Amino acid sequence: MEQGQSAGRPPGGTTPNSVAPGTLYDLVPSATWVLDSQGLVTMWSRSAEKLFGYRRDDILGRWAGELLEPPLTEADRERIEQEIADVELVGGTYRMRRADGTVGEFESRSAFVTDAAGNRSILITSVEADALHRVEADLAMREALFDQSPIGVGIFDTDLRYVAANEALAAMDGVPAADHIGRTIDDIMPGIDTARVRTIQQRVLDTGEPVVDSRIFGPIPLDGGPRTVWSMSYNRLQAQGGKILGISCSLIDVTERHYAMVKVDAARKRLALLNEAGTRIGATLDIPRIAEELAASVVPGFADLAAVDLLEAVMVGDEIPPGAHGDSTVMYRVASRGARPGRYTDELLEQGSRLVYSADSTFGRCLRSGGSYLVQNIQDEMYEELIRDTGRAESARVLGLHTLMVVPLSARGIVLGTLLLGRGEGRPAFDPDDLTLATELGARAAVSVDNARLYHRQRETAVMLQRSLLPQDLPDIPGIEVAHRYLPGSLVTEVGGDWFDVLPLSGGRIGLVVGDVMGHGVHAAAVMGQLRTAVRTLAGLDLPPSEVMGHLDDIVASLGELHYATCVYVVYDPVARTCEFASAGHLPPVLVPPGGIPVPVDPPSGAVLGVGGVPFEQKELQVEPGSLLVLYTDGLVETRERDLDTGIGLLCDAIAEHRGPLEEASDAVISSLHKELGFDDVALLMARLDALPEDAVASWWLPAEPPVVARARELTRKTLHDWDLEILVDIAELLVSELVTNALRYGAGPIRLRLLRGRNLLCEVADAVPSLPRLREARDTDEGGRGMQLVTTLAERWGSRRAGHGKIVWFELQLPTGE
Repeated sequence: MEQGQSAGRPPGGTTPNSVAPGTLYDLVPSATWVLDSQGLVTMWSRSAEKLFGYRRDDILGRWAGELLEPPLTEADRERIEQEIADVELVGGTYRMRRADGTVGEFESRSAFVTDAAGNRSILITSVEADALHRVEADLAMREALFDQSPIGVGIFDTDLRYVAANEALAAMDGVPAADHIGRTIDDIMPGIDTARVRTIQQRVLDTGEPVVDSRIFGPIPLDGGPRTVWSMSYNRLQAQGGKILGISCSLIDVTERHYAMVKVDAARKRLALLNEAGTRIGATLDIPRIAEELAASVVPGFADLAAVDLLEAVMVGDEIPPGAHGDSTVMYRVASRGARPGRYTDELLEQGSRLVYSADSTFGRCLRSGGSYLVQNIQDEMYEELIRDTGRAESARVLGLHTLMVVPLSARGIVLGTLLLGRGEGRPAFDPDDLTLATELGARAAVSVDNARLYHRQRETAVMLQRSLLPQDLPDIPGIEVAHRYLPGSLVTEVGGDWFDVLPLSGGRIGLVVGDVMGHGVHAAAVMGQLRTAVRTLAGLDLPPSEVMGHLDDIVASLGELHYATCVYVVYDPVARTCEFASAGHLPPVLVPPGGIPVPVDPPSGAVLGVGGVPFEQKELQVEPGSLLVLYTDGLVETRERDLDTGIGLLCDAIAEHRGPLEEASDAVISSLHKELGFDDVALLMARLDALPEDAVASWWLPAEPPVVARARELTRKTLHDWDLEILVDIAELLVSELVTNALRYGAGPIRLRLLRGRNLLCEVADAVPSLPRLREARDTDEGGRGMQLVTTLAERWGSRRAGHGKIVWFELQLPTGE
């Protein structure tokens, strides 16, 4: 045991070896040693051995003056002993030589002690001056940071009581720094959520996990201004040995930053609301749906109630005349939404009601000026003035409506309606930023409503155009029974370019047409109208189907833009019982023999109209009387879920299942394949191909000889007597003789004469020369050339067409009434 130390446990119950490492003694190594009254070393501790390097046995009994640099002399010794004889404590910085010969500066404190025998000794404690200066500088720096820091800093002990507080903290909480000591956060800041703060402090003290940037609101200001916001951060304080000393707290005033972030967050939410509302209202062209989506997008996130009112003219599709907002304006509440559904909300909003706003009401002023209105604090007497209805005003009171906005739905300088927004109890009043947001919402909704309004007007125009271009009543033609259906596409695709037609042709023949202009809208409908007119004109010239397609291809190519169309044209001859047809890239017709199964007919080759440069072929089919021919467009058989081949197969199945009357069969086919409103429009033409009765047709082949004229007149006279058409005998004989005479003069044999009795009396004369007759004005001196003028004058109508290698010239006479 060292000299000066006692065996056993010192007071306090801890042994010297139990001192925890990492204390201040480790930062500033010290040494304790004792001198007698003569200055001789009488005790040398182990800490002195470490500090100076001298072993205990080597230093005991030596004069301490020898350790100084320079060493003291005997004279110095006597002087010093005299000077300190009456001093109880001596201190200073001394240069002392270590055992290894090096010299260092040591801060020493000397105290005189006297034992029981009256012997005086000097107890010296020495530390390295450099280590002590480092600790002093560190403490000074820490103290300066603590005192001068603009951040509020507080130190708490393990009982969560203040042991230190800087001036910055005192300025923040309004309590002097010295008054913090020994008090808790409850004592210093009673106006904050101290329970939450204590919970955080205790958790940091218990776990050692720091808490950073915990926001806490200050007391509510008496002037009603915004509450102060602080950012608190906590850390646990521990000695180097691990002993828990308490916790530290740093406090920063982040009021400005907090409310700036609140504004940024609010702006972000407003932008998100604008984007969401824009997406919802921009996804439809249905005006009531736009209004519903607008109301749904703001309730309950932005407002507690919303109502969308539109002008009566907007709802009925009329133009909005200048000065539409006069002394009173009729509006319709198209959509509304309330966060608290129930009786009072329903009474206040009155969705679907017809409203009349006077010019001096808030709504009337909004309509007339096009400006937005904000009422931040509705007083009790203001309800009737704002709402102008006692019952609804009372409902607003019950709902606690205390703030509202009325913004215009304005597009292209025209106010189409208004948007009403309100908030009830428990929510802050609308502010100018909210009004800006609501105005932008109203503007976006107004653009969507205006687009939908204009779209519907355009669509109605296109539908009217398309319907005017499609046949309304098909002619009743002998030898064929026809049923047709047309279905427009969905609202998204507007009107389409599908069309159909049934054309009475010369010789009792019938033309059947179905086509489809690619694209949608007014332009497609206009192109369809041009093609339908062209088909009727070309068919009236008795051109064969392949030539009709060729001319249509030229017409489409000449339109100047990239237009394409498909078309199928069928000419049915009920006398010959044949179908001649050509196709321009159209879907194959379906032919159903009597009692047979539906079969798609392979169309002759032909490119889509508008491609140009591709010849069209013609195909002829012999059909049985009673056969069914079905023409259609791709909207009937093709959908996003099925391809064309599958759709055509389903069409054949539907036709096979419904063999009743054509009108019923048409409905059944549409119902089977077109269960929902499709993307594309649909045209369906179903034709029952019958033959003319045998007793309604008379035909003869005649030799190309002069006596044939008389023979032709005789056959005509006899046939008309048999058909009880004596009233037409004279005219018919005269015109037949003219046509047969022309065939003899300008044509070649043999000559065929054919009479058909249908809606009119048809007379045909065919010869083997393809040159068609031309109508010309005969001069007074001409011996001939008046035959065709006679036909033109007496016949109901007349014409000519090429047939095979020859031609057919024909005329019609109107049957007597009752035939």
